[in-house]
Amino acid sequence: MTKQENIKHLLTIQSVRERTQPIFKLALDNNLDYFDVDLKKIPDVIQFVTGVIVRDFKDLSTIPPHGRWGHLNAGGHDRVEQLISKWRASLFDDVEIGKKLVDLFVFSVLVDAGAGNSWSYTETATGESYNRSEGLAIASIDLFINGELSANTKDPYVVNGSKLVEFTKEDLLKGFQISESNPLSGEDGRLNLIQNLGKALVSNKEIFGEDGRPGNLIDYLKKKTYPDGKTIEFPIIWDALMEGFTPIWPKGRVEIDGISLGDAWPLSTTSKVGAKEFIDTIVPFHKLTQWLSYSLLVPLQKYGYEFEIKEQSLQTGLPEYRNGGLFVDFGVLDLKKEHLERGLELSKEINSKTPEIPSFKPDDGVIVEWRAITIGFLDYILPLVNKELDYELSLPQLIEAGSWKSGREIAAKLRPSTKGPPIDLFSDGTVF
Repeated sequence: MTKQENIKHLLTIQSVRERTQPIFKLALDNNLDYFDVDLKKIPDVIQFVTGVIVRDFKDLSTIPPHGRWGHLNAGGHDRVEQLISKWRASLFDDVEIGKKLVDLFVFSVLVDAGAGNSWSYTETATGESYNRSEGLAIASIDLFINGELSANTKDPYVVNGSKLVEFTKEDLLKGFQISESNPLSGEDGRLNLIQNLGKALVSNKEIFGEDGRPGNLIDYLKKKTYPDGKTIEFPIIWDALMEGFTPIWPKGRVEIDGISLGDAWPLSTTSKVGAKEFIDTIVPFHKLTQWLSYSLLVPLQKYGYEFEIKEQSLQTGLPEYRNGGLFVDFGVLDLKKEHLERGLELSKEINSKTPEIPSFKPDDGVIVEWRAITIGFLDYILPLVNKELDYELSLPQLIEAGSWKSGREIAAKLRPSTKGPPIDLFSDGTVF
């Protein structure tokens, strides 16, 4: 593979498993740079995860795939379904409904970087308060419903790049109810992300159309289907998302030969699996693109053109703090002493409200290694959980009903005051 081909390959979905699997094999041998691994604790994880799944789903076949839909319906309110009913009553056709869902889900997913321990959002319609992912989801759907993201005066239920480019700090503070007493992590990073999303939508007319709309993606994909007009391969969707949204990532991420690699980071541990050149040390995750892909699968398959999507299993588990925290909190992963001390030092420096929890920046080897092995461990526990359940869950179902929720619940049990993860990310508002 030439260097240019290698760079291009790092942007593919296939590269994520390819680059993380060798690191996971080191984990199985307890030969990592940043963590010690105790596989004897895995049965405790399996027991906890299966317990959560059977508690919440009497019928395992009803478990939805992981995605933003569930967050948008937080608190047991069918907000998305109500919107769809409203659009049908207004005589919007199926394709337009598909576009509206993609508009909403793209914006909602891309503002879903870690919110921190102190922020919450109070929904006007219900008076209910939500934090973290659900809070960000409800804030995003409120902005969408109120027409704050639409340049179309006749239709509030649209997202237009031209409107997002003009999104101001005041819009952010108001839209997400941010104040001194209700601070949101990575405020400036999130504002830049929204504005950069606007620029990406406006600049890529081939994918997002003349009106710079995320929803126009479905017209673009329609041209890429098999002759039946329905069947499409997942890597085609992936490439469209990567091409369309890579420009939104902040400068300062890894670039090789002027090409930004997005959510992909160098890792020293790769030297143990033969990495010699800098490009060989890069571990790609593309977590927000994966989260977006998972979230768009239902809208793309059940609405709009109702695509049939092949090769969905190329997607990996999501390398974020709930899935990753599960393995730390059960003692499968234990930070090596010198790195724990480094993390506690940073927590002190940044005046963290949880000084007893180690903090690291996104490019720290601790975070990169943790994320890489989280992907491996999710693949590893899937057959073990299925054996325990005597049922074949897919990986997206395991994440939705099991690992993500279990990570959150064990965190709340062990750290009831913050319910935060066992390792903190010093976030700029653009990383998981």
